Order: sequence, then structure tokens, then C-alpha cells
Amino acid sequence: MDFADFHFETPWLLAVAAGVALAGLAGLRWTEHRRRLGLAAFAAERLLSRLTAGYSTTRRLSKDLAVTAAIALIGVALAGPRWGVEITEQRATTEDVVFVLDVSKSMLVGDMRPNRLARAKASIANFVRRKGTGSVGLVAFSGQAFLQCPLTRDYDAFFRTLEETDTASIQVPGTDIGRALEEAEAAFAKNRNRKLVLMLTDGEDLEAGGVDAAKKLAREGLVVHSIGVGTPAGGPITVISALGSPDTLKDAGGEEIRSRLDEATLTKVAETTNGRFVRLGQAGEGMEALRLAIQAGTDGTGTTRRGVPREEWFLSLALALIVLESLLSTRRSSSR
Repeated sequence: MDFADFHFETPWLLAVAAGVALAGLAGLRWTEHRRRLGLAAFAAERLLSRLTAGYSTTRRLSKDLAVTAAIALIGVALAGPRWGVEITEQRATTEDVVFVLDVSKSMLVGDMRPNRLARAKASIANFVRRKGTGSVGLVAFSGQAFLQCPLTRDYDAFFRTLEETDTASIQVPGTDIGRALEEAEAAFAKNRNRKLVLMLTDGEDLEAGGVDAAKKLAREGLVVHSIGVGTPAGGPITVISALGSPDTLKDAGGEEIRSRLDEATLTKVAETTNGRFVRLGQAGEGMEALRLAIQAGTDGTGTTRRGVPREEWFLSLALALIVLESLLSTRRSSSR
């Protein structure tokens, strides 16, 4: 059996199931304890041993454990166990595209003219103008991520939002690709349209959650195309100082902080969702090549990969334990 990509749809239910099962076991054992105390108060000690000669405490415990295990297995089933991969053909009339734009300070590096952020915004605008159909949305991220423009066909409103988005849009420093992808997933409507995420970033995932988030999106049938903004050589991060003059960011030792394009991370994020990685390029040629591939349907995304539901395995075991508990007697196999 293929156990690839083992996961739970709602893993928090596992903790609930464990708590309920343990509470149930504690309740059953307390009931048994109260039963024995009541019997001891009713009969003398010598008579009590004769009355309980045919009663097996071990079998009582076995029945309680069977009920407890059945409750736990039902909880596991409710958590949505998945393993294996189910591939289905995806048919859609149009694409909904959410652009995920990095607005961290590293996007101010000048290894692309005038800087990475300006070049990325220009490429997004050019993509939308030439695409011409479907809904588009915008998520901006740095150390946090927020939906700047919900999915819309009002391109003028989208362009206004894109123009206003800059490094001041999000005050939390850093680069959290995982959070950005989660925000992009939440932006999509539940429809039959093909759903694409186009992420423009230098790839420096400081929180290291991008690949895990991409796995979650892949299970939902979303495709992430990564567009690398910048160059592997990189450059210093230039900001405007309090005096209004350009200055470069420095570390604690006084050395200039250089930001470089992380192609390895972006490639892994894209491949996880059956997408592709491209370099943006100084003239935006990578973005244009990706647009043409999407338009022609040759971007390698004609199928959806989903985890196979496996709830029936755990429900079957739970049912078997319930039946076993009902058949198991508390009488000893032989009494004296």
C-alpha cells in the first residue's frame, strides 16, 4: 500500500479524540470502583469473595479498554486521515490568479533596475493586461501576509492597489513564505475555475515554512508558480535613512547585509504543487513566458493530486472493537 504524504485534514481533532477517550476510560474505571465499594458495603468480606468468585476484573478491564480504543479510532477517523495520491484530470474554463508579492526590505535591492519590487510590480501589471480574462487578486507579505485585493475582474481597482503596495504596506519585518501561501489559499472562491498562485519573491524564506505550506496547497489542488526576483549574486539592501539619504542595511558587526536570490527554495515550493520556477528577468521575460505557457495550457498543470480518504479503515476497527466488547463476558472461564 502507498503511504505517501500521510497527513490529517484536521489534525487538532486528534487531541480532542485522545482527551475524550482518556476521559471515557477514567469514567468506566471509576464506575467499576464505585460498584465494588457499593458491593463491599452491602456484604461481609467472606460473603463478598463468594459473590464475586465468578467475576473477572481482567475481563472487565479488557471491555473498558475496547470501548476506549473504539472511541479513539472514531476520533482519528473524524480527523480525516489521508495517505496515497489520487490524481484526477482538472477541467476549467478560466483561471483565477492570486499574485503573492514580497514587500520585505530585501526587495529594495538594486540588482534589478530600478529595484526588485518595482520590477516585480511592473511585471504583474503587464501580465494582467495581456491576460485579459479571469479574476485576479493580490497578497502582500513580509514577516506577515495580508490580502490587499480580493479576487476581482475590476482590473483598474487591482492596478490601483498594486501601485499603492510597497515595503510600508506591512510593518512586520522578515520573509514568511508559508504564511503568504496560506493567505493566498484563503483568497480563492469555491468554484470550478483553475486556481493559480503566482509568487514573486527573492526566495529568502526566513521562517522556513514555504515548502510545508505548499504541500497543503497541493492537497487542495492549487498550483504555485514561483517567480524569482533578483540575481544569485544579489546586492546590498538600500533604504532611506531618517535624514532622507540612501543607506545600506548592516548587521551587528557593521557589515553590509546582502540579499541573494534563493532559487533552491523557490524551485522546491513550485515543484511541490506541480508548478514551475522561472527567473523574472530584467525585462520580465520569465513572467511573460509563464503567461504564454498558462494561456496555451502547457505549463504542466492538467491534473489535481489529492490525498486518498482512509476513514473507513479506522471506523471498521472501531466497529470491530464495539462488537468484541459486546461479546466479551465478565465471567471467569472457570469458577471455583
